[in-house]
Amino acid sequence: MSAPPSPPERLVCDTSFVGASAKRSAQPDRFSHWPNGTLDRIDHAILAISVITLAEARYGYLNAGWGAVRIAREESRLASFLQIPLDLTIIDEWARLKVLSRRNGWNVADNDLWIAATASARGQALLTCDADQARIDDPALEVVHLPLRGD
Repeated sequence: MSAPPSPPERLVCDTSFVGASAKRSAQPDRFSHWPNGTLDRIDHAILAISVITLAEARYGYLNAGWGAVRIAREESRLASFLQIPLDLTIIDEWARLKVLSRRNGWNVADNDLWIAATASARGQALLTCDADQARIDDPALEVVHLPLRGD
């Protein structure tokens, strides 16, 4: 008898990756340099977001003055991600990463640290297109940096 299949991996997506993923099908050349193995990993995973990413996305479209139809389309897309709320484990992990960021000169913005803390607290890899988050060097967190063309 064979073992049951393992559940799909969960990956925490930061705001930069969420934005890039919306453009991937419309602008495939911009993402053709991403490694095929990483793309396969993404395609087979459950993609999650921190509530911080949700807040940043909502700020972005409100600040840009999007109309109701475009907002509804974006909210539907955001709802396709597993949404992870903050909890005490994530709060403690944010504090730990904030100390490391200061000590190591990473200069990672607080919201980016919240998203990284969400991934780290859950033992999940962080998907990012942000070079600032790629600076996080911590054995408790796998950072998968997928730079955009021109970065």
